[in-house]
Amino acid sequence: MVTYPTDWATYSFDQVFQIVSNNTLSRDKLTEHGRIGNIHYGDVLIKYGAVLTDRDSIPRIKPEFESYAGVQLAKDDVIVADTAEDDTVGKVVQIGNVSCPLVGGLHTIVCHPLVQTASGYLGYYMNSKEYHEQLLPYITGIKVSSVSKSSIRKTQLHIPESTDEQAAIVSAISDFDSAIDNLNELIEKKKAIRSGTLDDLISGKTRLRTCAGTWITTTIDSITKDVITGGTPSTLHPEYWNGTIPWLASTEIHQKMVEKETTCITEHGLSHSSARIAPRGSVLIALAGQGKTRGTAAFLLRDMALNQSLAALIVNEKCDAKFLFYLMESQYQQLREVSSGDGGRGGLNKKLIRNFEVRIPSNVVEQGEIAEILTSMDEEIKALEVEREKIIQIREGAMDDLLTGRVRLSV
Repeated sequence: MVTYPTDWATYSFDQVFQIVSNNTLSRDKLTEHGRIGNIHYGDVLIKYGAVLTDRDSIPRIKPEFESYAGVQLAKDDVIVADTAEDDTVGKVVQIGNVSCPLVGGLHTIVCHPLVQTASGYLGYYMNSKEYHEQLLPYITGIKVSSVSKSSIRKTQLHIPESTDEQAAIVSAISDFDSAIDNLNELIEKKKAIRSGTLDDLISGKTRLRTCAGTWITTTIDSITKDVITGGTPSTLHPEYWNGTIPWLASTEIHQKMVEKETTCITEHGLSHSSARIAPRGSVLIALAGQGKTRGTAAFLLRDMALNQSLAALIVNEKCDAKFLFYLMESQYQQLREVSSGDGGRGGLNKKLIRNFEVRIPSNVVEQGEIAEILTSMDEEIKALEVEREKIIQIREGAMDDLLTGRVRLSV
């Protein structure tokens, strides 16, 4: 249990906030260019922990539906998501400087401050670990969780009486936010450059100075030693599971550079199923999967057994494995188009993959140099993402310390 400093005030929720009305406008009543912004719970879930400003893309109400708009929001109003499919239910965003009028939308609880505090403080506090723990007993639902207005009213807020201390806390946390925002912007720029470079190098539009060989059109079958698929040991036999052999399901393909297995199976599980071990350096293709999974490519960094929804392409001497990964990544849409079946429920198979046509440099050295450039770009992006994650973790710890008074700032 947190013990707050004696010079902090404890308020009931209703002493700090007035809950004001919102509306239930559906997405079909919104546009990108209306006069009034409408914040739905989805916007809160994407941006929670932040202060909404003109930098954020906020859906607008179509002019013909403006009469449905609820109470307009003001700077420092807090918007709580009352429904979510994960642990972000109860998280908030706070209104900052925005040029257009805003109203609360579907599955949001709009809270207008009644107590004078430093701008941004209440939003940070309500996203803190301590405050969310107060909400946990009131959150209901399994697949979709929700929290009611009456439950939120049962919570308490612990606030420094000094607005100077509040402002110092906001400044410290916002410095972390600025660093994270800058990294996010840099990562997105690097990804955009990487995407353009991938398209240019993989298509042959841009050639490397050291390479002048021809490009050929061929099939996956001609540049691979084997294309293997896997299987899933029966779950009716517990002796097939929790062994020492890494086993991979298609859900893990979004790692891109696949190092972490889904689970492990035993030798019995391997020998009594169609699961097969793909060697390190294989190019993986998702044969099936909901949403965007089918057709996704990845590169295997460890020997692993596969399930039936994955294929492993094992290159021969005509092809560089990393180059093939980047090539298949660039062919995502084409792979989905050749999938058997109708619409989004189609699937790939070994025959379709073997017969899939690709255009590659005839010189394996050129393939390798292309792959090396793209790998270097991926490693740079990964390093930035790791740095961002470290700052996020430090920020979480700082928030916990500052918003409970365990660490005090000089003011």
